[in-house]
Amino acid sequence: MSYQVLARKWRPKSFSEVVGQENVLTILSNALSLGRIHHAYLFSGTRGVGKTSIARLLAKGLNCEAGITATPCGVCDNCQDIDQGRFVDLLEIDAASRTKVEDTREILDNVQYLPTKGRFKVYLIDEVHMLSRSSFNALLKTLEEPPEHVKFLLATTDPQKLPVTILSRCLHLHLNVLDLQVIENQLAKILQVEQIKQEEKAIHLLAKAANGSMRDALSLTDQAIALGNGEVTSSAVIAMLGTLDQTIPFSLIEALHHEDGSALMQQLEIAAKQGADWDTLLVDTITLLHQIAFLQIVPTALGDYIDDQERIRHLAQVISPNDIQLFYQILLDGRKDLSYAPDKKLGVEMSFLRALAFIPKNKNSASTAETVVNTSVSNQQTKQNSTQDASKITSTVMPQITDDKSTSLSTPASEQSTIKNATATVVSDETQSILAARQRLIDGEKNLKKSKQVEFIQPKKQPAQAKANIKTKQTNSQSTILTETNSEPVDSFTNKKELNDDGVDSEDTAETYQWQFSDHFTPVIDTNLDAKSVRSTFEEEKTPELMEKLIQEAVKIDPWSAEIETLMLPPLIKQIAINTFLQQISEQHLILHVRSRAAHLIKHQTNVKRLNEALSKSRQQSLKIEIVIDDDKTQATPVEVRETIYQEKRQQAILAINKDSKVAMICQFFEAKIDDDSIHPV
Repeated sequence: MSYQVLARKWRPKSFSEVVGQENVLTILSNALSLGRIHHAYLFSGTRGVGKTSIARLLAKGLNCEAGITATPCGVCDNCQDIDQGRFVDLLEIDAASRTKVEDTREILDNVQYLPTKGRFKVYLIDEVHMLSRSSFNALLKTLEEPPEHVKFLLATTDPQKLPVTILSRCLHLHLNVLDLQVIENQLAKILQVEQIKQEEKAIHLLAKAANGSMRDALSLTDQAIALGNGEVTSSAVIAMLGTLDQTIPFSLIEALHHEDGSALMQQLEIAAKQGADWDTLLVDTITLLHQIAFLQIVPTALGDYIDDQERIRHLAQVISPNDIQLFYQILLDGRKDLSYAPDKKLGVEMSFLRALAFIPKNKNSASTAETVVNTSVSNQQTKQNSTQDASKITSTVMPQITDDKSTSLSTPASEQSTIKNATATVVSDETQSILAARQRLIDGEKNLKKSKQVEFIQPKKQPAQAKANIKTKQTNSQSTILTETNSEPVDSFTNKKELNDDGVDSEDTAETYQWQFSDHFTPVIDTNLDAKSVRSTFEEEKTPELMEKLIQEAVKIDPWSAEIETLMLPPLIKQIAINTFLQQISEQHLILHVRSRAAHLIKHQTNVKRLNEALSKSRQQSLKIEIVIDDDKTQATPVEVRETIYQEKRQQAILAINKDSKVAMICQFFEAKIDDDSIHPV
């Protein structure tokens, strides 16, 4: 007997032998057991996950001689014929090769005939998305109402290409991608039954290369058996798949950690000699970085690196999480940019060099700090001879400074010690200039306080000039002194604002650096505006649709509003009308009471005359109209009627939102509160 490939030999004979897809199997088993069988099923999913195999099992369950069952016997003639692919009432159609409408019509012409041997005539159409539009149209009517003895089983890898009319007529069952562990277990089971020697790492590589497809995994296993001379070894699988040596990603990460550029380039050259797929190299390195980061959080999670657990544990201990995240992100971005690189090898090299360049230079900063400390110590040793002279000069000059400080500033004890230490490290010929600069600093502090007092009394008078004077004095004083001497506190008045290192208010300093026009002017700002009032102004604007609805409802309850809407009035004249309420003295004598806020509209008698003409024309008689200003709130104008209706709708909206359970859940989850002022009908 000729050899049969593993994918066909191990095709499942019953639902219990199917690997994975429990959700689909449960639906079909229950449907067969209950007799609730749909006339058309659509199986979708990636290649090699069991679409056609499950469709054949469904056909077997429908036509088993033991009856419609989820567990066909497998020994009757119908079951054996279906397993061997020769059952006359199971028509398997490859839609990829029969896309024309004539082929579809030829198939549908035989639908009306009863099955020859089985209980149902089953049409299994594979890759159904390849049919033409005309073929789909020809299939629609039959697919919607087929004869009772016909079942359609459609299979596709791309359900998005199917017309919605086809999808709506089928029971859609989606098959998931198989898990890596599920494929590994099935391969190990098959190889054990086939009595083929296997290696665990080789099985893992085959399952990983299958990308969730059981058929691809079995096909790769056949190839690995042939390459390994009847055995499935990791070396044969690595050679077959073109997979890189798994030690290269480890070596690359170690080189990054040690900041060893030579070792990094050496490992990339080794990968190039092995014919590396550069995208795969980045993927393997990124995956390893992910596993290291995961291992730092969960020490027992080794994932796919059980054979290299010592090495990966060492990397997880010596590399900081920050560096792991940095390497991961840079290599991930490098993979995105790989298609834009002139050469893929060049792109990978630049990605690793970028990761190497962005490593924080902690060691360099530490050595720099040590150098600074050593330099300061040596300077102190070389300047010991000048310390005594500096002390003498300081003792003779300090009384003058003390007199000035008694009226303005006082130096804390801690800062006095700092000043003494700084003075001790300065050569004698610089002491005089330091003390003179310190005196100028004290004078600058006094001027600063005075300018602050003037600014407090008259805050808007020449602020720019005062700030410029302060900054000029502070800059001059700082250019010749040590930073340790700028530490005198200010009095209680200037303490009301925090001073920065220059002795200038932080707000003033920020304003000094703002760009300004050369011609200064003082803008007029309305201080009464706030964010809430501005927001409410915009939110209160009513949409045209809402205004139309308010007008319609006002017309129903207010006769004067209804009459205004029947008049063909220009906008200005209509504004006069809707801001009045009507008092009818007689049939020909009307009084219109206008609100004071709209009194400016009636200043021109022409507007009143045009309103009179429109009303007279509407009532078909000559009218006498008087207009008086009246703010009586017991009578409502059309504008006020609309506003009343609007406020009622707004209150209804507020009540509905406050009572809504979903809104309450959101408020509780985010600890939020409903702003009733922001709720407006639209």
